[in-house]
Amino acid sequence: MTMRITALASAIAWTTLLFSGAAQAQMAQNLTIGNPKAMALGNAITADSSGIDAVHYNPAALTKLKGRQTTVKFITGMMDIRADFDAPPDYGSSFLGLNDDPVKNRSSRTTTAAMYLPGLGGAVDVPMLFAPLAGISINPPGSKLTFATNVYAPQALGYSRDGDDPGRYQGKEVVLQRITYFSPSLGYQVNDELSVGLSIGFSHQAVALNQDFRAPGILTGFTGVAQDLLCIIEGNPFEVLLNLCGGDMGPFTDIGNLDIDMQQSLSPTWNFGVLWEPTDWFAWGAVYQSEAKMHLQGKYRMKYSEDWQGFWRGLDSSLIGVIFDSITPDGVFAEESGNVSMDLTYPAHFATGIKLKPHPRWQINFDLKWTDYAAWDKFVLEFDRKLDILKIARVFSPDNATETSIILDRDYESVWSWAVGVQYDVNDRLSLRFGFEPRPSAIPGNKADVLAPLGDAKLYGLGLGYRWDKDTIIDIGFNYLTSKQSIPSGVSCNVNCTSIDNMVYNPYADLDIETRVKAYILALTYQTTF
Repeated sequence: MTMRITALASAIAWTTLLFSGAAQAQMAQNLTIGNPKAMALGNAITADSSGIDAVHYNPAALTKLKGRQTTVKFITGMMDIRADFDAPPDYGSSFLGLNDDPVKNRSSRTTTAAMYLPGLGGAVDVPMLFAPLAGISINPPGSKLTFATNVYAPQALGYSRDGDDPGRYQGKEVVLQRITYFSPSLGYQVNDELSVGLSIGFSHQAVALNQDFRAPGILTGFTGVAQDLLCIIEGNPFEVLLNLCGGDMGPFTDIGNLDIDMQQSLSPTWNFGVLWEPTDWFAWGAVYQSEAKMHLQGKYRMKYSEDWQGFWRGLDSSLIGVIFDSITPDGVFAEESGNVSMDLTYPAHFATGIKLKPHPRWQINFDLKWTDYAAWDKFVLEFDRKLDILKIARVFSPDNATETSIILDRDYESVWSWAVGVQYDVNDRLSLRFGFEPRPSAIPGNKADVLAPLGDAKLYGLGLGYRWDKDTIIDIGFNYLTSKQSIPSGVSCNVNCTSIDNMVYNPYADLDIETRVKAYILALTYQTTF
């Protein structure tokens, strides 16, 4: 039983990690669009002009762009991701006294960014995220219509950890990326007070993960204790009945490494917006951004450690191994690879906001937002063939696995949030801006982990706008995001539960975990006529 459930744990573990990473989307919400004005105002921009990025924030605001205009954007940034793994006083009791965990009382840190290169695939390390983006708009003279298209990144999060980093069991390389490469848009000015707009976004969606994994728990602790007792005896007579000595399979054994790469080249969405400006001192706006249902496809490669292979070969050489041969791995595969696919929903988003000018030089923006992360209630991973490792999963977890698929419940939550921004016009050319946005996590406390190391976050914005001449505007924006979360031992069964039925997936079982994330984003736009 110990060996079979251990295999079940490892069968599902890496899949669970992949989908936990999708929760990083809340962290990425509007963070990588790179509009300096929106950034500086804490993303309270729905009732305000956001230039060419109105394609995303509120297409109705495209009517503010007169004539023919082009915008060139430069965005750069970095993230500092840290995690501490502390052993409580009684650490080891959950593993039958084994406590030689190389991860305990260590810290993880990475500032290395990673991105996905469409057409090439996989996570690519980069010293710092940097991207030039651009868009154009055309408003024919005297027309109420404004046409536009823009290139932007609704999601662009990725990081890479060192090979010996203790956080590698929940993400050695992780990328969640969505690039909108074509966005035909239309803004229509109904009258002097009311505008509406619609944009269609054609995007590339990618998910990439490279992951080490292990399965600490009571059952692997039992296996480790049994190995300590039996495997030191030369010529152990019990090996004919039960051979556990082919390879190490304790609670802290590295089982293998997963590399997975999935993408969809064409993922359409639509944004509809309204902007009402009845007076010079008040405006109201609203936007609905549709969901996108995707069918990601790609490749996977699973490499098994020598301990994994040796353990199962040794077990199969014994009588018990022969009896259960049909539902246990053979240990003959150093690597398994093939095609993999997954249905994924890019969640819908709604925002509404107001713009107030209580004084000719002062402006206050306030937004209220909602994102439908409840769409991530479960994920289904489909393989193109029957996998040996899934033979056990479907026997012991028929609700979560078949011979060719794994079904995972995630139970993420839809979230409401708010944002506020203030602008001060120093003169007709220079505007100073600052903003604040609390960002509640979409991940319930009992689903928290290290792969998506984000609890409730706070985002601070700062920036300025400068009119160079009558046709040219330069905007600069800076965002600082900070988040902390604490996951005491046993709180989240995505990372550190210890019960006998919590083998999937708790690579830091019984450890107290704290994560800290800091992100720094800088963007500059140059907007002019052509």
